[in-house]
Amino acid sequence: MKIAIGTQNPTKVNAVKNSFMPHITAEFFSVNAPSNVSAQPLSDDETIEGAINRAFNARTAIQADIGVGLEGGLIKTKQGYFLCNWGAIVDHKLEPIVAGGARIIVPNEIGRSVFHGKELGDVMDEYVNLHKVRHNQGAIGIFTNGLVDRTSMFTHLCDLLIGQYLYQQQHS
Repeated sequence: MKIAIGTQNPTKVNAVKNSFMPHITAEFFSVNAPSNVSAQPLSDDETIEGAINRAFNARTAIQADIGVGLEGGLIKTKQGYFLCNWGAIVDHKLEPIVAGGARIIVPNEIGRSVFHGKELGDVMDEYVNLHKVRHNQGAIGIFTNGLVDRTSMFTHLCDLLIGQYLYQQQHS
């Protein structure tokens, strides 16, 4: 089986491999697949759409059996700004399989900067005076004091995806 991962970000690629490898024998390919949404999704709907698009575009780009797309976003609620993350699996015969992951509140100054047009990764780099936070611990790692990093957050999300996929394979 050939699995296309719709990103070259190592935190997301490792998350897919961590989740899928114990359950599926496959070759994994990292593909720079477009999300076809804004660079910084600002709603659940846009983040879901980005994940589905990345999965579809990755699968199509290399004619893979399965495409996996992961997308992070930020949403605004009455309680403040929250990280959100969504993932999708697409293949040629099933409707997209979609799952959502962890949500935590971020400081208002972070949320406001993102909602005024900056990407979360850039804001985080400035906020903590580090480089490439999005390719390492991510905002989740910063705001959970390192207890949950970006790879583990996306691994949990991928566990939800592969679990649904395996269930559907057994019951279709």
